[in-house]
Amino acid sequence: MKGVAPPPSRYPNLANGTLVDATNVAMGFPAIPGLPAGTPSGLVNPSLDYDFGPDFNYMDGSGVQTVVPPGIKHVIAMKVPKVDADGNEQGGVPVVLRDAPLGTYLGWNITAAGFHQGQICNYAGGMIPFARTKAERMANEDPRPSLEERYVNHAGYVGAVEAAARHAVAEGFLMEADHKKLIAEAEASDVLK
Repeated sequence: MKGVAPPPSRYPNLANGTLVDATNVAMGFPAIPGLPAGTPSGLVNPSLDYDFGPDFNYMDGSGVQTVVPPGIKHVIAMKVPKVDADGNEQGGVPVVLRDAPLGTYLGWNITAAGFHQGQICNYAGGMIPFARTKAERMANEDPRPSLEERYVNHAGYVGAVEAAARHAVAEGFLMEADHKKLIAEAEASDVLK
């Protein structure tokens, strides 16, 4: 609208190593207390390349399916973003929740109880908060630094939010009004109060 080019793409990709196989090892996912060992390996549903026959247009889903039910040509290898030491995705646009985190933010969740216990809970993301103090973190054997270790106190947290928001504005991904709103929300929060 103003004749200014958008910032360069930050989408995770294979070339810069931020798009990897969907295993905890390739992702660099930390062993977080409360999650099954090896999580999130095996949680990404495979994508299948179906053979609907020669009269089906795969580009737009039109035409006639002449092979019913369709056969499977092959399984398409799924890739996911690599994560940082907290388990939060790398790449993408600067986001305050990632750059001044309160926990590990997940695009998936594990069913806690019942018939599907330990399996992926479809369409429900999750968040695993950081321990408040180093002592709490050590007692739970959590490899992720606590809020206290990250920010020291409430003012430190607000400062981290301000820096993250300022960075997002400078990169062209956040408007100034939103920057101010995020700082006000951080000041009003009870983080390390």
